[in-house]
Amino acid sequence: MFCDFSLLHLFHKWVLYTDYLYFLSFIVMVEKTIIIGGGIAGLSCALKLQEANENFLLITDNLGGRIKYSAKERINFGAYFVMRSYKNAGKLVSKGKLINPLDVCFHNSDVEKFSLLHFHTLKRLPELIRFYFAMREFSVHYERFKQRCLTLSQKEAMGLDPYIKALYTQPANDFIKEKRFNKVADDYISKFSYACTGVGPEQINSLDFLNVSMGILQPIYNLTFDEKIISDRFGAQLVTDTINTIEKGEGKFILNGASGTKYQARNIVVATPADITKNLLKKDHIRGACKIYVYHVEAALKKAYRRFSLNLFPPSSEIMLTAKQGNGSYLIYTSEKEVDLLGVCENYKLITMVPWEKAMFVFGGAFLEQVYGEGLYIAGDHNGLGLEPAAISGIFTANRIMNNQ
Repeated sequence: MFCDFSLLHLFHKWVLYTDYLYFLSFIVMVEKTIIIGGGIAGLSCALKLQEANENFLLITDNLGGRIKYSAKERINFGAYFVMRSYKNAGKLVSKGKLINPLDVCFHNSDVEKFSLLHFHTLKRLPELIRFYFAMREFSVHYERFKQRCLTLSQKEAMGLDPYIKALYTQPANDFIKEKRFNKVADDYISKFSYACTGVGPEQINSLDFLNVSMGILQPIYNLTFDEKIISDRFGAQLVTDTINTIEKGEGKFILNGASGTKYQARNIVVATPADITKNLLKKDHIRGACKIYVYHVEAALKKAYRRFSLNLFPPSSEIMLTAKQGNGSYLIYTSEKEVDLLGVCENYKLITMVPWEKAMFVFGGAFLEQVYGEGLYIAGDHNGLGLEPAAISGIFTANRIMNNQ
């Protein structure tokens, strides 16, 4: 009887022990920080923490985020270029070929088109000068704003500069009228901004419009994103999973992964696209998103579009841009899914089409706070477009975490 009881007791303890091990296999303990999202914001936060030897885990199901780089095709289906001034985002991507501004054509129609080296540009010289001085004033404020955003929240940084704060709520069309470069905007600037954002100046605020327009006044380069280099850099600190929910526990957060794994941390950085951030944090108000569709094709373009490597179109056109690639293929960006590519191609063969249903969060004046309660942070381009603003937001969260330890 005693022997039976002992065997039964040992068996019961073994079952409890194995259940405990099974339970532990679904818990990942992280002492300090978990970053959700592997786009430029999340990666920049992770890189900053890694450089400071901080404890963190980066969880993502989409390394590179909305860069959408295809290693197989060596093509970006999302972010297409980096500016020379992208000092922080530049740590995570590689600059490629310089995009030659003289190899860009601006189209009003199949017939009316002009490059920068065109008599049309001379006619616009007075407005171009006004545009230049408006951008010069903006760049002084914006560089100071970006520097402040490394250590201050965007809201705090805007509070120190009424000029920047006003641009966030001002429609770009109003800024254009105020600075009197309407025709230059129609002919050049709005086409470039449309190619970058998928929306016209009547749908975007002045801050975003001027930010992307900086690419007209400084060198811009194609970019590549190497997933292997990034994976090797973070090693075991990088985990592939999708976070479904975030729960607040006693002095910690509990994250539930799609894999069934639970994760725990004192600090959480939500560095996901705005719609995913909204769902995770039950946040009601975010900016609305535009749609962009990217077609990778082997094609012979029509004569009107054949000469230049980059063709830009007005916001009234469903086709945003055509971009010739190094291997002779083309990327064609459109604002609608059902577009007749024969509008710009004599013939084409589709290689890939990538839908970007929630591409850029640009509509409306909603503003997401970056500090969302004790130990909970938001990073990304929710309040400002571009790889560099996203990178800066990630660095801010890392700095805030390290300063609050």
